[in-house]
Amino acid sequence: MIMSIIAVLAGYVTWTVVFLGGSAAIRSVMASTHDEAGYSSDTSTLVVYLVLSIIASALAGYVGAKISKVKVKRDTLILAGALLATGIPVQLASWNLLPIWYNMAFLLLLVPVTWWGSTFTVTRS
Repeated sequence: MIMSIIAVLAGYVTWTVVFLGGSAAIRSVMASTHDEAGYSSDTSTLVVYLVLSIIASALAGYVGAKISKVKVKRDTLILAGALLATGIPVQLASWNLLPIWYNMAFLLLLVPVTWWGSTFTVTRS
């Protein structure tokens, strides 16, 4: 049970660190495509953010599955659910600031990519 909790938390922290760190780098490198509040409506910039989200989700799934010792599939689904539960209010808060295609793609990719990332480990259950 403890390893399951640690696995989910480690995956969640992995996603957060990768995405927030990557977002800071994107804002720095692509500063001209962002407004004063840090938002961008530039399609290429938003695609870069989606790629970053895919990388963060896959790594989160991998880390969570690597740590999980008993119920890898269950723990990965809990992790994916936690990421989605966090992502929904974040995307809703920016719904009018970002194109709908971005918000939808971001949310729709969280669960399957997290699951996909977990498949790079040996599944035990």
